[in-house]
Amino acid sequence: MENPVASPGEARGATVGAVEHAIAILRCLSGSPEPLGINEIARRIGLHKSSISRLVATLVAARLVERDAASARIKLGPGLVLLAAPVLAELHIKDLVRPALEELAARSSETASFNMWDGSDAVTIEQVPGPGAVRIFSEQGRRDPGHCTACGKILLAHESSEVIETYCAGPLERFNDRTITEPAALRQELTTARQRGYALNFGELDDEISAISAVTHDVRGKVVGSITVTVPSYRFTPERQEELIAMVVETARRLSRSQG
Repeated sequence: MENPVASPGEARGATVGAVEHAIAILRCLSGSPEPLGINEIARRIGLHKSSISRLVATLVAARLVERDAASARIKLGPGLVLLAAPVLAELHIKDLVRPALEELAARSSETASFNMWDGSDAVTIEQVPGPGAVRIFSEQGRRDPGHCTACGKILLAHESSEVIETYCAGPLERFNDRTITEPAALRQELTTARQRGYALNFGELDDEISAISAVTHDVRGKVVGSITVTVPSYRFTPERQEELIAMVVETARRLSRSQG
């Protein structure tokens, strides 16, 4: 039997109720020092666990919450930060990230940016062009793939094995002859990036653009985002790479300490 059609008032009430329950879940997780199971969330909020499961599934899909791969417990996700990016640009990000980017851009004479992973791409949250930058490569809101950009690779490399495998399963879009499109090659690239602490892009998205990126961490050691320097490929020489790697890694470490 089909469900009866709800009246406008009932439909509005149901929609508001679902939103209120979703907000209650987010507040519940925000107030907990550790991830929570579905049953515990249901108990604290006062809803049936089946309802919590459906709401959590929707929030997971939006990256507003995350499900721990080992325990299946729920915690807040990075999608909340990206959703609040415009506010963060004026508050926390502006206070902490902007000065670090300005210093890095001045030292490197290249464009420096701060990026965060949204579940499928690296998103530019803030950027500062250096005095020698040919053009601004990483405008705010730009989305960069995980398989052919420095910021995308290093952020994807620090995701869970499930996220990495899903991404590697593709499709991995080819942008030029340098783009990594084989899953095995991408897995190896991500492993290498994670082990050495930074990722490189040798014109894999755009022939004319290369980059270096390293992650920043919060006080718990959780990856917050990445610091990236973008360079015209024609001056991305081995000597220049070594100079910029040292600058980017050191900036990411200092920013991690300030975030802690």
